[in-house]
Amino acid sequence: MFISCSENKPDNLMSEKQMVDFLFDINIINSSRAYRNNSDLNYYNIKDTFLYRIHDIDSMQFVKSNDYYSKNPKQYLKIYNELQKKLIKIRDSIDLDLHNHTKKIKDSLIRSVN
Repeated sequence: MFISCSENKPDNLMSEKQMVDFLFDINIINSSRAYRNNSDLNYYNIKDTFLYRIHDIDSMQFVKSNDYYSKNPKQYLKIYNELQKKLIKIRDSIDLDLHNHTKKIKDSLIRSVN
């Protein structure tokens, strides 16, 4: 008798896209928890329960989905590749905004000196 290497899918398995979106939010929130700022957008205050609610899942659904995908490396790698693309896109957008903002300040300083 052969035992299958792949595990049965849980009934409420999160889709790959749901996993990417959820993991994206977790990464952003966890990263910002180490950084305090004075803005009204303090992501470090976001509770995990709120995150589950906005993604319309519960903690067990995530745990079971994460467990399933981690036992299926090709799918898990696909999820993390998509997550990486999404994080890079955000980083590049922030870099561009920062560059444009810095350029405006420099241009303004040059104009005020002349």
